[in-house]
Amino acid sequence: MKKFLSDHLKIVVSIVIIYVMLLIFFCTPTNYAIIAPGGVTNLNQAFTIDQVEMDDHFYSIYVYSQDPITLFQYVLLRNNPNYEISLMTTRQTDTSILDGVVQGNISKIASYQTSLIKAYELAHIKDELITIDYDYLGLIIYDFPRRINEISIGDLIIGVDGYNLSESNFEDSKSLAYQREVEYTIQRSDGSIYTYTYQYQEDDVLFWFFPSYDIKDANPSFSYSDFNVIGGSSGGLMQTLNIYVSLLKLNLTHVKIAGTGTIEMDGSIGKIGGIREKIITAEREKMDVFFIPESHIDDIIGLNYSYELVVVNTIDEAVNWLYENVIQ
Repeated sequence: MKKFLSDHLKIVVSIVIIYVMLLIFFCTPTNYAIIAPGGVTNLNQAFTIDQVEMDDHFYSIYVYSQDPITLFQYVLLRNNPNYEISLMTTRQTDTSILDGVVQGNISKIASYQTSLIKAYELAHIKDELITIDYDYLGLIIYDFPRRINEISIGDLIIGVDGYNLSESNFEDSKSLAYQREVEYTIQRSDGSIYTYTYQYQEDDVLFWFFPSYDIKDANPSFSYSDFNVIGGSSGGLMQTLNIYVSLLKLNLTHVKIAGTGTIEMDGSIGKIGGIREKIITAEREKMDVFFIPESHIDDIIGLNYSYELVVVNTIDEAVNWLYENVIQ
């Protein structure tokens, strides 16, 4: 063996160098993140409502994301217009895989709660027997400056500067909470309560909050039939439409309806990430209709799609479009 290595030292060294270079090329992480086209999920599996057959016309769109990507992935995909590559943000670099899982659950639960409340309230206008009763609890912490050791993702802010947030609403709570110096009253997952005085420092990322609700009663009753269904805050609009149509047992024409956008308690439809990749995904999956928040209309210039694009600002606009175009 020693003689072989001595006789072929240059070749062995060259092979080792090439191997190391290939390993670096294929495995070395960069400081870039990627968003890629994904797929669709039929929303009739997300909820179970007593004595209600969930409608099967509505789909949420998901995309694939990864951060960081490898040097190989960057070189391979950087010029592909179907993929969005960008430098990682401070939030991304500070977020571990476990943190990402917890954050995903937070955004999904908040989206489910808001979708249910808005759908039941809208359906109540048509049928007074459909009701929902809930309490607003406060602000779930989704992200925060990681220099702070006292706070954890998933903690619930129940008070701001001595004011009880349960007496407010999500939008007003955020206005109170976003201050350069503020005292939070926080409830941990184990029920314990503590206070933390936050003082803004240069380069701090902003706190990121989701609303927390306690849905005390609903008629008809509901349950989350499959919490593993792919979704999140960006599925809020389509979840709300699916629940609304199902509650009222409306008949739709034979059409596959997809879309994206958050749902807020005031009925507004908010922006999401990966909009271009979702437009591409909907085309690949042969959707007939795609709902998009009006705030994203300039982001999809130059994309080709064959389905009907429906631009909305509010959930009322989306519901009205259904009545005018696909509800029989």
